[in-house]
Amino acid sequence: GDEKQPDGVNVSGALRILEQHHDQPFFIALGIHKPHDPFVAPKEYFDLYPKGSTKLAMEPPDRSPQVRHAIPNHRDFAGFTDRERIEFKRAYHACVSFADAQIGRVLDALDRLKLWDNTIVILIGDHGYHLGEHEWWNKVTVYELGTRSPMIAWVPGAKGMGKASDAIIEFIDLYPTLADYAGLAAPHKLSGTSLRAVFDDPSKPGKQAAWSQVNRGKAIGRSVRTARWRYTEWGPNGREGLELYDHEHDTGEYHNLAEVPELSLVRADLSKLLASGFPPQKLIKP
Repeated sequence: GDEKQPDGVNVSGALRILEQHHDQPFFIALGIHKPHDPFVAPKEYFDLYPKGSTKLAMEPPDRSPQVRHAIPNHRDFAGFTDRERIEFKRAYHACVSFADAQIGRVLDALDRLKLWDNTIVILIGDHGYHLGEHEWWNKVTVYELGTRSPMIAWVPGAKGMGKASDAIIEFIDLYPTLADYAGLAAPHKLSGTSLRAVFDDPSKPGKQAAWSQVNRGKAIGRSVRTARWRYTEWGPNGREGLELYDHEHDTGEYHNLAEVPELSLVRADLSKLLASGFPPQKLIKP
């Protein structure tokens, strides 16, 4: 049953805190482990995805050759059979639904305790995930699938509640946002910016870009995402690989345009933007 799972136990603890302290200021940070592996959840959540209903990712046959470091290690999942791939994806989906149900228990408590009018609620995932796309079944990439994460926010009084937004934001913006709404002065210079403007008007573009990084041993991959482009450099100045994807035409990031001559100025501008978000990389001798 749900309440015998570790996530269920943690949610029950959070509910006890809500019951005891809902009539005074409180801050609760609640982590849900699922859908992290191992993909274990009560049977009822697997029943939501009957065998035979799960479909595998379809990838374009004309995709670009993959940059060397784009995926951590192709060997990790190379031995999967289609049956194992399907069951992996089905189990992941079951764990997502289990996590949804646990979050629902918390939201039900906010209903019961009438807390929506004076409580900020922010739901985030800590990273994206591949479910077979780019031949990968995990995280730790700077593809869109690895770096884009869900975020849902409820802020009482904000004018844009209930509307979706395409604004670019980063998780480092959450602390400045909460401090802003709480009327608290930051104790030091902050890296992020308050999302109040976006919460009031979801049509606003948000930040110019979002930055991400992964390590492959001594090779560092740094990526910047704008409203249209994703640009990635592997190693100093991209010496170990470059990636450029146009999200107007290639949301799956299968066609690498980094070597297209007509886009050289776009690449140069994005390279400067990328560098502005990171300290310079140093060459490491092998």
